[in-house]
Amino acid sequence: MSRPLSSRSSPTPSDTFFPDPPTANISAVAFSPTPSTSTSILVASWDHGVHHYRLDEGGAAKVQTFAHEAPVLDVCFVSDTIAASAGVDRRVRLHDLDAGKTMVVGKHDDAVVKLRWCAKTQLLVSGSSDRTLRFWDVYGGGALKTLRMPDKVIAMDISPAFPGVQASQLPSASQGGKLAERDETPRLVVGMAGRHVYVYDLVPLRAAIDREARGEAVEERDWEPDQKRESSLKFMARDVRCMPSGDGYATSSIEGRIAVEFFNPKPAIQALKYAFKCHRETVDDEEGPYDTVYPVHAIAFHPTHGTFASLGGDGVASVWDAGAKKRIRQCPRLESTITAAAFDASGHVLLIATGTDAVEPTKAPNKVALIAKTNVQEECKPKSKSSSKSKK
Repeated sequence: MSRPLSSRSSPTPSDTFFPDPPTANISAVAFSPTPSTSTSILVASWDHGVHHYRLDEGGAAKVQTFAHEAPVLDVCFVSDTIAASAGVDRRVRLHDLDAGKTMVVGKHDDAVVKLRWCAKTQLLVSGSSDRTLRFWDVYGGGALKTLRMPDKVIAMDISPAFPGVQASQLPSASQGGKLAERDETPRLVVGMAGRHVYVYDLVPLRAAIDREARGEAVEERDWEPDQKRESSLKFMARDVRCMPSGDGYATSSIEGRIAVEFFNPKPAIQALKYAFKCHRETVDDEEGPYDTVYPVHAIAFHPTHGTFASLGGDGVASVWDAGAKKRIRQCPRLESTITAAAFDASGHVLLIATGTDAVEPTKAPNKVALIAKTNVQEECKPKSKSSSKSKK
């Protein structure tokens, strides 16, 4: 189905375009964890590469590319100078960004879809189409533990987001956007096919891994998730991202919907979860109007404001207030699908990757671009109630 091009617009003049972008779809982007005026950025691509860039006041520049044997599906930082990547070749790799060297830590039996690092528990976690989670030792090398999942892993994230950001209180969506103490509990949220969602507390899980390594007794229940849930979304998930406040997460689907959910199992808190439609448009043709629904490929939480961006196949980036349940901004529509996005740790930059929705993105016409929207801190702030009333 063709899209109406008349409603699309070019990026704004203040946007920074990255030189020498990947030659095939971008599957993931990641900023270095420490806020800085000169930021490292990693880009995972279907062109079999992890591309390392630097972004500063002078613009963006490519530093190096780490080659893989197949498309790369995810990438994350372990520290400001060490990164991890994985993809279709089933291998989990570590990259020394200063030395430009790569080491294979281990591999799965099928494509590795997601990869996350938890600094508090020193665990690198990979989720795969082989229906397993694997936990890796980034210092000694090798696998620490493998957990069998009920279905293929599709999406995964660790709570709280932006653990390196110094903030004791953040806007809490479960409290209507009011400032609240940050929940520092390191949780792993795993979204799978079949609408399965598992939530693990990584502190006791790490303790069980260490006990097993010492030859001590470990019970089967020690490997069970804290929570087993069914996704609020009826169709396949595309992304899951945890809130910086640590009290919940948001999930997006292929069917233009987002669900916002909370960890606290109390009925009063669970009653606050919600889902909504987005990234849709009504198109008029000779047979009458019809709705076009786009997948929501990415969600990106702002590190301090309690807001998040949704980015979809329609080329639109929208910013939402998770506590107030309102959209507060919609960026100009881009010419191509948005495939990945992330905020930097300072909250001043939103990086957007564009590409194609093609089933085989390596064979599609190249529409790949990396666009940094700078100085977005103010644009992502929730609207105050007083200003909303004054407009009525």
